[in-house]
Amino acid sequence: MRDVKAILTLLAAAFLTSCSTLTVPGQGDTVAGPDRAAALLERSAKATGDAWSRYRKVTVCFDGEWGSIVKRLQPELVDDRFRKTSVETYDTRRGTVVQQHRGPDGAKTVERSRSDVVVTYNGERIGDEPRRDASALVADAYTAFLLGTSWLKEKGEDLSVIGTDTIDGEVCDGVQGTLRPGLGFSEEDRFIAWIGRDSGLMRRFQFTIEGLASTRGADVDVTFSEFWKAADGSVWPGRFLEWVHRPVFVMAHEWTMTGLEVDGRKLR
Repeated sequence: MRDVKAILTLLAAAFLTSCSTLTVPGQGDTVAGPDRAAALLERSAKATGDAWSRYRKVTVCFDGEWGSIVKRLQPELVDDRFRKTSVETYDTRRGTVVQQHRGPDGAKTVERSRSDVVVTYNGERIGDEPRRDASALVADAYTAFLLGTSWLKEKGEDLSVIGTDTIDGEVCDGVQGTLRPGLGFSEEDRFIAWIGRDSGLMRRFQFTIEGLASTRGADVDVTFSEFWKAADGSVWPGRFLEWVHRPVFVMAHEWTMTGLEVDGRKLR
């Protein structure tokens, strides 16, 4: 009962102090059709090096910090006692992800295939459905964060352009679409990718999180910054900032890329 009261207090505080002004993914008003939307994704993918098509294996290292409120609201999704740093390998041909997380309580490994997920904590495999669902959702979402429009142009459906926004001083076009299947084990999720008109960079990615019973109806966004160009010409975001927008508006996670390797070649 005490935990319920604490969560309700947090929810009330969040509602009273702020509210999101971002369009809900799937509810943006169309200003241009699928051909224009697909062209924007294609241009963005080329501008950043088209990693999903270009590389067979991408390994990245991350280090981050979690917002205090979201740790209380979504403990299974956040899993902050095990998710502080990570080494993550994305196999673009097989469509698999292996995430090796570390935190104060030890090691967590997630092995995500196209249809299943295996999760171990300190070497012990778990069958807990909410934690498996959360781990699958995170693995899929981070594929979108890292590989961006290169991945979205292959996976996105029902594409349209919904207008513009200015992010980090650049006018961006919003490409709205649907992922089927969705992130994790959801049947469907909706997204908006905000793509810079001058740079072609995806500066913000909004998405629904239908893959967990506790997050259905919620949506979040990740903004990307500190972009850098590797020796092979590919462009990557160095910093990531995630906010929950609905049902509450709170900072969720801020993290940085600390290392990157593609097809056996170290880029960072």
